[in-house]
Amino acid sequence: MASYYQILGIAPDADLTEVEHAFVRLRQSLASQDFEDDEKGKAQARKCLDAFEKAYETLKDPDKRKNYDQRLSAESEGGHEGSKKPRLGQLCVASGIITVEQLTEAVEEQLDSGLPLGEVLENLHFLSRAELEGLLLGQDLIDLDDADEDPLAARVIALGLLNEDMVLIAQMETRAQGVSLENALVRRGWISRRLLEVL
Repeated sequence: MASYYQILGIAPDADLTEVEHAFVRLRQSLASQDFEDDEKGKAQARKCLDAFEKAYETLKDPDKRKNYDQRLSAESEGGHEGSKKPRLGQLCVASGIITVEQLTEAVEEQLDSGLPLGEVLENLHFLSRAELEGLLLGQDLIDLDDADEDPLAARVIALGLLNEDMVLIAQMETRAQGVSLENALVRRGWISRRLLEVL
């Protein structure tokens, strides 16, 4: 569940004044940005504003907030930890072996054929057997335990701007190339730099 606290960039124990301050600051910062020449940024900004308003409407009301906190707590207690191992497709894209378009083509082929993704990538000649074996070996060596701890990563996922796969790809790129997460996301065209300035 996307956390309203992550969306507003506040701690779960924030008082009403902090909730209101965060909402007003984010709304004003977003309004001050000029997205006229950036359609994607404009759409992402609208999505953020909607998410900010929804989070604020829930967290400013003590009864709604109490119910929300109970649901959030129940979900985290009953939830399961997903795999912290990166997927093969993420590794291929992050390492630059294939493009996102090639991965999309391979995933569509995988859905049609039922074959494992590695086999499809090899059949389409997107990677060799040696590359595939190396990636599968490397997959076990990558530790992504801190992927959920990056506040920006958690926030863009909570806002619905990016999915977890996209963030993991960008995080792997930051490790491999020594760039910031912000720069990796902007370079890939997944998020507007102006919007990141607000977040």
